[in-house]
Amino acid sequence: MANDMTLSWPVRIIDFEASSLEEGSYPIEVGLAVWPRKDAPITVWSTLIRPTDDWRSFGHWSLASRRVHGIAMSELAAGMATQDVAAMLNEKLGSGLVWCDGGPYDAHWLRTLFSASCLKPTFALGNWSALLLSLPDAHRESAMAALEAEPPRHRAGADAEQLMRALGVGISAA
Repeated sequence: MANDMTLSWPVRIIDFEASSLEEGSYPIEVGLAVWPRKDAPITVWSTLIRPTDDWRSFGHWSLASRRVHGIAMSELAAGMATQDVAAMLNEKLGSGLVWCDGGPYDAHWLRTLFSASCLKPTFALGNWSALLLSLPDAHRESAMAALEAEPPRHRAGADAEQLMRALGVGISAA
């Protein structure tokens, strides 16, 4: 079992907001929370992602998803291009595992982003639930309680930070 002595540092979490949860969905925002070591502050970064022409023409945009994340299609024009986002993710995340709580959805959006950018990710996605399961029971319960105390904001940077702070509560549990 992992604890704060065996947790692999830095800890990195990624979160996506997307156009929908349906076939043809694409990422519209990505956020990161990076915790370099236990005694260092968590840094958070996020950006909107400007949809490619293909995504706009053939992708799926859901008004129901828009109501959840609050991001209007018109706002995406100010987002970063897919190639710039992918390059920034590789730069900020390096290699190794990056934790996410969206399972196959996050994997799909990561593949969609990197495919559009013609780059390959330098990192692999790890399952947030598996990370929590690696904690001792009391620590895992503390992390889950911290996470459940505040609903997700459905904005990528804020949600990645919320997961990281919950993990911090968990590894600090007595």
